[in-house]
Amino acid sequence: MDQVLELAGKRRWLARADELDREKSISSYRWKIVADYHWLEMAIAHQYDVLTKVGQLAEAHADTLTRAAVNFAGTVVEVHRRSSPKGQKQLEGRLRDALNATTGFAALFLEMDLAQRLIDQGCDVEFPDLEGRANYDLAFSREDFIGEVECKSLSADAGRQIHRKDFYRFVDALRPAIERRSAGATGDLVLITLAGRLSSAQDKQAILLRAAEEVLGGKTPANRKDQLFRVERYTVKEVLGTSVRTSEEVQSRCTARFGPNLHIAGALTAPGEGCLVVMRSEKEDDTSTPQLEAMRKAASQFSGKRPAFIAMQCHGVELGDLLSPHWRRRVGILSYALYGHYGAGHVNATYITGFGALVLDEGRIGTPAFAIPNPKPRYPATASQAPTFLGSISDQEFADAIGLPLPAPNISQLDF
Repeated sequence: MDQVLELAGKRRWLARADELDREKSISSYRWKIVADYHWLEMAIAHQYDVLTKVGQLAEAHADTLTRAAVNFAGTVVEVHRRSSPKGQKQLEGRLRDALNATTGFAALFLEMDLAQRLIDQGCDVEFPDLEGRANYDLAFSREDFIGEVECKSLSADAGRQIHRKDFYRFVDALRPAIERRSAGATGDLVLITLAGRLSSAQDKQAILLRAAEEVLGGKTPANRKDQLFRVERYTVKEVLGTSVRTSEEVQSRCTARFGPNLHIAGALTAPGEGCLVVMRSEKEDDTSTPQLEAMRKAASQFSGKRPAFIAMQCHGVELGDLLSPHWRRRVGILSYALYGHYGAGHVNATYITGFGALVLDEGRIGTPAFAIPNPKPRYPATASQAPTFLGSISDQEFADAIGLPLPAPNISQLDF
């Protein structure tokens, strides 16, 4: 653990961990930002602290994310050891950049996790981008087969009108008004509808914040309207009913009432009591465009002379999303557009996973993923040559491995 901190600069890493620790202690909303985006660097810093004080890692109490962070640290140290001086310098720079990145270590995690998976399956792995030999991230080989891999990590906010970090920071600024309202006997739900996107600038949020505070502070049902937003107050009971018990039920009922692209924060202290803030935009999200753009960029980075594979990591994707027929179909449409319309015949498959969407099985960390193969690749490859990308199991086996029920039959059958 000490080694990976030294590669980035121990003092720099621990200072960043202290900064994030102060951030998450401000409120539950700031904690949510740190937990979503920076779990990896925080877990490594915590394990380092335990190691220095106790003399061993806190393995008995390590959750899935902590185990994944420890595995990441070990892989980084090993990759650094095997790299040339140029590659070592590049990797150290990547670590330092990740400490300051708004998305944390997501991009580097994908690269290291995928490299470890390929190694576990008996492949020799190289890092041509780190070494400055090519523009793609990984090259893997099995006997006389060689494949190329480019990794792309997409923010959960790519193409969205309301970014999660901006939403949680807005709600944190609204927290005093929420807490005062929560103390009342009647539960309230404040719906904020934006005409477009939520600005990340606090000064541009100021008018919206004042309007929300006024609606929360009113004694009678009220609303505020502006050219750029509407703020409306409902009772919790009229939106959610009286039998809601879980956050999943809150999400489901709010979605049914107000539409799918919602952000929800707040707390229910009892059935029908508490205060919730729901935010939506009248302008639809477009997450497909940034995904397709990332795929096209990746396709342009390969040599074009051998089988290539694009690994896409979508921040915000949860385990259940990997089983969603709708989500799979959308990724399939984008992949088929890449192969056919945009002429990326050298790409054999797109591989899709989520940052933090992990499973723990018999002490081993798994990163579930699915792949969309190219039906007519320019350079054919077999499942035995590239099992990470072309190997297959049944839908039921995949659902069992994730630990969730299969939502529908034949989720791998994509009909366009």
